[in-house]
Amino acid sequence: MSDYLPAELIVEILIRVPAKIVPRCKCVCKRWNSLISNPHFATTYLSHSKQHPYHLFRRLDQETGEELFTLHPSDNPDNPFPRNYHLKNLNRSDPALHINLLRLAQEVKDKGGFFGCTSDYIKLHCPYKTRYYQYFHEIVGSVNGLICMVDFSSSSIDDNYYLWNPSINRSMQLPRPKYHDQSRSNSFFGFGYHAPTDDYKLVRLVYLKNCNSPVVDVYTLNTGGWCSAKAQPSAQYIIDSFGSVVVNGALHWLAHTPEDAHHNLIVSFDLGNEGNEVVFHEVPVPKILEGAPPLSMMNIAVLNGLLTLHGGQPEQSVDRGGREDWLVKEHAVWVMKEYNVVKSWTKLYVIDVGENFVRVVGFKKNGELLITMEDDKDKGLLLYAPNSRRGRPCTDLYISGLSRSFYLDNYVESLVLLRKNTEK
Repeated sequence: MSDYLPAELIVEILIRVPAKIVPRCKCVCKRWNSLISNPHFATTYLSHSKQHPYHLFRRLDQETGEELFTLHPSDNPDNPFPRNYHLKNLNRSDPALHINLLRLAQEVKDKGGFFGCTSDYIKLHCPYKTRYYQYFHEIVGSVNGLICMVDFSSSSIDDNYYLWNPSINRSMQLPRPKYHDQSRSNSFFGFGYHAPTDDYKLVRLVYLKNCNSPVVDVYTLNTGGWCSAKAQPSAQYIIDSFGSVVVNGALHWLAHTPEDAHHNLIVSFDLGNEGNEVVFHEVPVPKILEGAPPLSMMNIAVLNGLLTLHGGQPEQSVDRGGREDWLVKEHAVWVMKEYNVVKSWTKLYVIDVGENFVRVVGFKKNGELLITMEDDKDKGLLLYAPNSRRGRPCTDLYISGLSRSFYLDNYVESLVLLRKNTEK
């Protein structure tokens, strides 16, 4: 029957098929195989898929030691993890409503919180295990349905690098990059998509001893290999190994200059950069943060397409038994409303939850934040309403797990890796 249908109509049908089914559709007939194998089809499929995005969430179950990946619909501004998700099946006309609320809250907690109801999410099965128990992969980034992860070893020469597309159950282990030094050097990572060449790139910056400028290793999916380049002399040092985001086609990291001439800034790397020499560009942080101590308690993010900083603003150092620590003036969220314009930095709000605040895990479309806090008990994931008029702006979602393992990002189904020699 498909022989009588126009190719355009077949494509319109196939882009509405779940990604995991598409590879099977290649077996229907030679014509379908040819259409699906055409690179243009993958691009068309991705464009349609972006209209129906998900949220990707990762956590480490401390009881089982299992690294858990799940997908959550994002069609509702309250998603993921709505504040009152456990009330959706509650009979509000019941005279015993108050008693049922207490009972239901306890049942939800006993059953594992949000994850006690398997119909509210899609469980993914990661094809790779970390080499150490109770460890989790470091996620470098996720773009167009492709997740980039690193499994660290005790020696950087044995680190494993992976690309994984869970929507079509395809993955691949990348070749290891050049080993630059006999001892582990400081390495920083970024992962992004370069649209002009339709290519995915993993970037590793290696700071060798007694050298201010990093060596830049870039893996490109199209070539299947690494290339190395030297950065121009600079005095910038990146703060967070995996704290990178992509804005305007470039990777961005929080950084600072050496202590004797201290200055906080953001450095960027153009994903289209090619050649033997790499040029980093500087993007300013808010003026009030430029001369502050290193922003090791802040993180870089993207909110509504805008460069964002969130976390603690260090104020002064204290000696904690021979270890230098920093007192925090406040925890806040900053957004750069006009790219690379320092005056456009705007403080959206202060996160007022006390000293035990750790970090922001993610932002929700309705303005709420998903955060973690630290005390004698690991409370897991909390929902924070910045402008709440309630006495307690935080809500416990009963989502347990190692708080450091929590990862949240946007996700769309795609066919990336479908035409590669991958592992299934």
